[in-house]
Amino acid sequence: MAQRDWDILIWHRANDLLQKAERIHRNFLQIAAGANYHASQGRTPSWEPPINVIETDETLWVVSALPGVSADQVEVKIDGNELVIAGHRPLPECCKDGELKIWEIPLGRFERRLRVVRREGPLLLSKVSLQEGLLIIQLRKHS
Repeated sequence: MAQRDWDILIWHRANDLLQKAERIHRNFLQIAAGANYHASQGRTPSWEPPINVIETDETLWVVSALPGVSADQVEVKIDGNELVIAGHRPLPECCKDGELKIWEIPLGRFERRLRVVRREGPLLLSKVSLQEGLLIIQLRKHS
């Protein structure tokens, strides 16, 4: 085998090991957060949900991915100049007795804060809905 072929093989193996190490690290952090989550229902969030923000002339829309979270498990509020999305994603009932093998979907308490300062005036929380795993928040602009 030529030296170049060995180099490519070694880089592929190194890349595979790095990906495995990243998965182990993520799993470790989730397990640690999960242990904390099971021990107490404190206010420390263990993960932040992803969001998209869309602005129109009259509205700021915030869309957050929250699959597995029911409407009664999420709270949306404006705290000063921040939009706060907080709640809890529980472990599904089907999985409570099993042995954890891979943990990539975050569970437990979550919180996401988004600064919503405008020069023209504050935003008003107008409408909140949960549709097929997406939390849709309408913030109305007013002058």
